[in-house]
Amino acid sequence: MARDARCLILWLPGDPGLKAFIHDLPSSHPGPHLVVFELLAASPLTANKPVFSSMFGHGDSREKAVANSFVKTMIGPLHVMLESLSNHVCDPPQTAIEAWASATAGWKVFEGQVITEESEGSTHSLSSIYREHGWPALRRMFEATQSRGPHAISVSLVSFKGEVSGIDILLDNESWLEAIEHFRTLPWQAGPGYESARHFAIALEKDVAP
Repeated sequence: MARDARCLILWLPGDPGLKAFIHDLPSSHPGPHLVVFELLAASPLTANKPVFSSMFGHGDSREKAVANSFVKTMIGPLHVMLESLSNHVCDPPQTAIEAWASATAGWKVFEGQVITEESEGSTHSLSSIYREHGWPALRRMFEATQSRGPHAISVSLVSFKGEVSGIDILLDNESWLEAIEHFRTLPWQAGPGYESARHFAIALEKDVAP
């Protein structure tokens, strides 16, 4: 995996820091380029603990692949990081906010848009099944198992040729195995085409959240 030598660093109101990296990935096809746009944030609201997000990008040139990953990052994870970790609020707001709670803690959860891509022959069911069954299940598992403090959730789903071929769920940048196993049991209705759905959220304790 090659890393672009350039790194973008931003400091924003409320003292969060953002770093962006581009990673080149090998493609399974001779022509298209594949990259990952990685965004890293740290803030006093996360006790300066890094929060990571990554978005795949593809295109028939590296420039188009970078642009594809950049647009998806701007639509999803960047807005979540800005509205949860800084004094910035988009107009209109680009994140949904939910209140989650366990017996010992409560969180203000900032979630971004579910970013989807489809090819001809897709059924558009991946994101709808995720919204109906997957996201509520993640909330139940989170509330039942997580300790106090800030947390980040990242979901990546891919279906192709009638089956869900990729399920990647990270909690605090580590594979969330319980969630991945549960997602394998969901009533997916994958079509013959390609579909993907990606989602990112940050949970902050209510007494420190903006």
